[in-house]
Amino acid sequence: MRVIGFFMRVVLSRELGAEGLGMYQIALSFFYVFLTVVSSGLPTTISHLSAKYKVTGDKENEGKSVSASLVLGLAFSVILEILIFCFKPFIINATSTECFTIILCLSPSIFITAIYMSFRGALWGRQKHFANGLAEIGEQSIRFLLFVIFLTTAKSPVVGAIRAGCCYTISCLVSMCIAIFFYFKNGSVLKSPKGMFKKVFRSSFPVTMLHLLSSILQPIIAVVIPYKLQCAGYTEKEAVGLFGIVTGMTIPLLSLPSAVVGAYSTALMPEISESVAINDKEKLKSQIKTALSLTMFVEFCFVPMYIGAGQEIGSLLFNNTTSGYLLSKASLMMVPMGINEISQAILNSTDMQTKGFVNYLIGSVFLIVSLFILPQYFGIDAMIFGTAISITISSVLNVVALSKKLKIKGIIIKPLVLMSLFVLPASMLGHSLTQLLKYVMPQFFVVAISCASSMLFFVLLCIIFDVIKISTMLSSLKKFRYARIMKKKKNA
Repeated sequence: MRVIGFFMRVVLSRELGAEGLGMYQIALSFFYVFLTVVSSGLPTTISHLSAKYKVTGDKENEGKSVSASLVLGLAFSVILEILIFCFKPFIINATSTECFTIILCLSPSIFITAIYMSFRGALWGRQKHFANGLAEIGEQSIRFLLFVIFLTTAKSPVVGAIRAGCCYTISCLVSMCIAIFFYFKNGSVLKSPKGMFKKVFRSSFPVTMLHLLSSILQPIIAVVIPYKLQCAGYTEKEAVGLFGIVTGMTIPLLSLPSAVVGAYSTALMPEISESVAINDKEKLKSQIKTALSLTMFVEFCFVPMYIGAGQEIGSLLFNNTTSGYLLSKASLMMVPMGINEISQAILNSTDMQTKGFVNYLIGSVFLIVSLFILPQYFGIDAMIFGTAISITISSVLNVVALSKKLKIKGIIIKPLVLMSLFVLPASMLGHSLTQLLKYVMPQFFVVAISCASSMLFFVLLCIIFDVIKISTMLSSLKKFRYARIMKKKKNA
């Protein structure tokens, strides 16, 4: 799903250009502030509750929780739509009239997402990953198709960005319909939400606040970074263009390993909730150790590829060497990104949502300070440095919280140190191959050979020194493989 999303980014960057992509990203960053209220805490809470009710076979309370989530989500949606128009002058002043038009095109998807996320959370908790995967793939595929049709015929980058907003909304209808279909197909029902509102709201509030803070930071970054770059001597067009390169080209590549980590955390959360429900502490420790080790391994696999062939990758995919240069610089940031994502999911599943929110809040303070101070010294690199500092602090605090709760010392230290050492020779191999082959081979083959060689060398070192066991890795990866899920459904 995230792979499809990555290729959509490629289409967006090529059809809209840096300026049009920057405009679309700025509009999205404001829109996500509103969308977060209905798309973060509620589905996570419903997933957690559904996993517990699955153990007890309590479909009635599951139906009540989903109904409560639907009512709360739709009520929030009405409030959010009103707020969009109330903040119209502020949004236009902070961005542009075109950006507000894009936000209006995106706004109907708030209602759609509120409905979809409630049913998605229930399917997620019952480990119906095939159904959720199909809904996401359907949405992404339709969006990709609409992008190809409507963006390639746009008369200007502004028109293309507005059309992209409309395509986003239309495609959301697909996932909503698929999720509703599978929810009722699996025998689940909706019940009166009476008596469940307080429980759902109280559990979802910390998670919603965490994601809301994250979303609020996005428009702040979208305004501060271009402004600070202009103060440093860049023109407005150059500043917006650089912001578009980082957010639309470099960061999607950095987020590519999250396709694996995100899928794994999606499958893992209901299992952890079940372990908590039956108070199986040993199984819980094993699940968490495996999750953290696998996450670091996946993230580290991409580091030598990006360091060794970053500029070639940016040139090949986006026809933009700046994105590749920034990719090489920011590649190590993927490791704390992955640890933060998986540890936050684990905290949510172990009833430590408030702790996760506090940790994220602490990291965000460092991010804001960095964005105001660093651009005048480092230019657009300041966005990478600030984000890396923030995520590293949050991920460390999350891991420390889990270590204390489970009473495990050095939960990630050994694999983290060894993988960090193995990245050095693997990156050197990738860089050397890139420099040698770019004079004798087409760019595609240079990137393919360099990336494959550096990643395989890193994996080989991890296997030789027993940092990661292939059997454990394959067993964990099977949690979110749709082939296995389909087989289980067939045998059931």
